[in-house]
Amino acid sequence: MSEIDLEQFKICVNQEIISEYTEKIDKKFSKSKYILNMELREKIFSSFNSFDKVSNLKVCRDTDDDKFINCAIDAKAIYIVSGDNDLLELKNFAGIEIVTAREFYEKYIKTSTT
Repeated sequence: MSEIDLEQFKICVNQEIISEYTEKIDKKFSKSKYILNMELREKIFSSFNSFDKVSNLKVCRDTDDDKFINCAIDAKAIYIVSGDNDLLELKNFAGIEIVTAREFYEKYIKTSTT
C-alpha cells in the first residue's frame, strides 16, 4: 500500500466558512469535557487555503449553503466534499463535483493507495 500525498488536496475556505466552522466547533466542545484551545484551532485553520469572497451566487435550496459553492468557484475547486443533503442533491455545479466524504475516499484516495 502506498502512502497518500496529502499535498495534492487543498482545503479551501473563506471567512464565512471559517465563521461557521468556529461556531460549530465551539458548540460541539461546549457540550464536551474536552476543550479545543485557540492555539490548536489556529493551527488547524492555518492549514486551510483561504480565499476572499468574490462570487455571490444563489443556487442552493438552503441559501446558507451558497457560501460553499461560492468558495469553490472562487478557489477554482474541482470537488466539494460535504455531508449536507442540500449540496449533495446538486451533484455537480459549474463543473465542481459535489460528493460525500465516503465517495471522495472511494473514488480518489482509496484507489491511489492500493
